[in-house]
Amino acid sequence: MVQKKLLQVVLIVGALLSAAAMYSVAPGDNGGEVFFGVCVKSGGGYSILFNGSGTVLVPSNLEIGAVYRIRGKVEERGGLLRVSGQYRIEKTDEIPPLAVSLKGAYWKKGENAYVLTPDWVGLATPLNIPKGARVVVYGLEYGSKFYPVKYSVLKNASGSFEDGMPVMFKGVVLGYFGAKNEVIVWNGKEKVYVYLPYNHSVGIGKTVEILGRARLTSRVNVYVDSSEDVRVLGYPEAVPINEASIGEIGEGICTVVKTGKSDFTLNCTDLNLRGVRARTGDTLKVKALNTGSHLLCIDCTLVRPREELPNGICNPKEGGFSKIQGKVEWVRLYKNGFGIANVTNGSCWVLLKLPKSLGVSLREGEQVTAYGFFTTYQGRTAFEVASGDDVCSGNC
Repeated sequence: MVQKKLLQVVLIVGALLSAAAMYSVAPGDNGGEVFFGVCVKSGGGYSILFNGSGTVLVPSNLEIGAVYRIRGKVEERGGLLRVSGQYRIEKTDEIPPLAVSLKGAYWKKGENAYVLTPDWVGLATPLNIPKGARVVVYGLEYGSKFYPVKYSVLKNASGSFEDGMPVMFKGVVLGYFGAKNEVIVWNGKEKVYVYLPYNHSVGIGKTVEILGRARLTSRVNVYVDSSEDVRVLGYPEAVPINEASIGEIGEGICTVVKTGKSDFTLNCTDLNLRGVRARTGDTLKVKALNTGSHLLCIDCTLVRPREELPNGICNPKEGGFSKIQGKVEWVRLYKNGFGIANVTNGSCWVLLKLPKSLGVSLREGEQVTAYGFFTTYQGRTAFEVASGDDVCSGNC
């Protein structure tokens, strides 16, 4: 039954070939070469050889993709050329005369092999070379497949981005731009938007080596077909936090001098810090990734809470961050809602500025603790805070 079905397929293929293609094979005797081509189909005790212009049916199971030379008798039956009677068949490494060359990059997706030119040309058999390698393949195109006979590797995949072609590059993951499998990677020169396989993710700050296909639009996109094409190499070596550039990890001991909705201003760098909980005045041991717009915590720990800062009321330094602690001697409020409080500790004193936006009210005799910066007010030493959370009165 299998032989019958295969013969039906062969007859259909033969009917599609032109008369010129049929007669490109000349009859010969048992000692002369009558056909030289590549096996394109095999099964059920029959095989089809193709030489670039015509086909012949051979009553043997041959290796698909291999090249054979047939010596014997070939005859035409029902519009189909086939070997009959006694024949000899030899497997050879020679390239058929009508073979063509295909230049591009070798690619595999699942069980299927291709040469990207950048068009996808399907190969009948895979090549024993690294995925992404630039290659020249010699062979014959039959049906929807290209049958490789010989090939030559030009170079392995490189870090050059060419539209539709494979690329292999290293970089540091800066963050996500969509789902967890859609990451931005800094390759040292530019941001690359990488689409990883579904359900695959890599940690922010990690160095990765990626093999994928480039798609150039207004940005550089890379599509990765297999999780095997992603290697995680770990975190890059840390540098001093004030020297870290984009894609690098900075390290240092820093004090939080201002808090925002989602980030913090530090006294050790111009970039704001994200990804940690802290209060103004807390001192942190920071290990963070420079994303280009901010620092993102990789490992940030509290090393000194703000309560342990020394009382700086007697050592005011304008513009310097500090903690003050003392008793409220008097409070003065103005019609616009602004107020000032005189805070003293022994012989030292400072004017604590109380804008209406703080939502803080103090009374004479209260003990107060505040975290902020020394400044001046009407020529006198003053202290200002960023938010009401940075002022604590009573039992702090």
